Amino acid sequence: MGAEATRKCIDKCGITSMQYSINRRDMLQRAGLGCGMLALNSLMAESASSAKAPHFHATAKNVIWLFMHGGPSQMDTFDPKPLLKELHGQTAPASFHDIQTSFTDVKKQKLLGSQFTFSKCGESGTEISDGFKYMQNHADDIAVIRSLYHEDFNHNPALWVMNSGHARAGRPSMGSWLSYGLGCEANNLPGFIVMSDGAMKAGGGVWGSAFLPASHQGTRLNMSGPPIANLKQSMESEKQLKMLKYMKQLDSAPNAELEARIKSYELAFRMQMAAPGALDVTKESKATRDLYGDNRFSKQCLMARRLIERGVRMVQIYNGCSAGDEWDTHHGNFARHKKLIHNVDQGCAALLADLKSRGMLEDTLVIWCGEFGRTPTTEKSNGRDHNPYGFSGWMAGGGVQGGQVIGSTDEIGFRAAEDKVHVHDFHSTILKLMGLDHEELSVNQNGLDMRLTDLHGYRDVYDKLTGRKS
Repeated sequence: MGAEATRKCIDKCGITSMQYSINRRDMLQRAGLGCGMLALNSLMAESASSAKAPHFHATAKNVIWLFMHGGPSQMDTFDPKPLLKELHGQTAPASFHDIQTSFTDVKKQKLLGSQFTFSKCGESGTEISDGFKYMQNHADDIAVIRSLYHEDFNHNPALWVMNSGHARAGRPSMGSWLSYGLGCEANNLPGFIVMSDGAMKAGGGVWGSAFLPASHQGTRLNMSGPPIANLKQSMESEKQLKMLKYMKQLDSAPNAELEARIKSYELAFRMQMAAPGALDVTKESKATRDLYGDNRFSKQCLMARRLIERGVRMVQIYNGCSAGDEWDTHHGNFARHKKLIHNVDQGCAALLADLKSRGMLEDTLVIWCGEFGRTPTTEKSNGRDHNPYGFSGWMAGGGVQGGQVIGSTDEIGFRAAEDKVHVHDFHSTILKLMGLDHEELSVNQNGLDMRLTDLHGYRDVYDKLTGRKS
């Protein structure tokens, strides 16, 4: 396209201050400010707005991951240890003295029995801590995994390994892999959205896309102010649409990088229209809002349902990032767990009930866990140290059969003992529920086929969770 034609196009868009000799790249760079950046960090990536077929039949098509940042105590939540109560105040048996923790020497610490009681709940009789007044009513909806484990006992590497399968930065997160492998069913929202109640210990890179296209990284929603950073209109909608139209006409030479940027701008424009409505929980009925309750985590759970309902592939909610509200209970373990459990209990239960009532739980996988668990020994007299060697989480929906317990820890809750589920197996299980083969979901990076599970992930618990042979 010649300079005169370019000038006419620009004039039609109402962008009269630009030089008539502007080239396509310059126009895109300048116009980006008008279309918003979606907090994507890079707009030089392909759009993730088109759904893709899974490798095989999927039992789930969306994921909501409720991530308890800091590491909840398994023996105070979903893994009762009566022997630990009996041995309270005694030294840990010698068979546990080789365990390495972050801040304590196991040989010198006393055993700390739980102050919570456990009840057999539902028809299944699944034992759940009495702190979960609401979740006890959903014992038959969840499958508790009591034998999760990995090898990283500090927060940063543990957060990385739980999210990306690797203890160091530089690998794509689970949400990014799902967005890359399956795309997004919504044309006006990202495939992977993140919410948190504060700053992450390992930083926002834990939901990053690394070497995958940047459009697949998590888009973080803010809970105050504009929900998505930099998502605002700086020109009228009609002019934006005209600008996007004419950008495509500015030259005829194929350029994948520029076409990708245009797609990102188009997604930004669509989000300007769609995001406010998707995130406005006041549009829900009073009965629904009352079901969830009025705290921040509950509202995030409700927003997650609304986003999944609109085709977002994965929503991840990080709870416990605010100072004083972390699941990292090095001191005051019981008082803080009582408060923390109370903060998430109603929201978790409401999410399951709401999804179930709408027929959405059948194909929405809900996950609850942290980056590790806590020790059965003391720290600072009334706290618990980090423990990645055996901890609990649960799954519901998405083909998962509720009312079951998978695996166990040893008699005091220190190590995974039976039907152990390593984080790699955990990840491959999630991928399989979503219809993805963990070996096939890969991308060539520097001559190597990189994947979420690396060389691992061959002991998934899909069959036990679903009751079907894979």
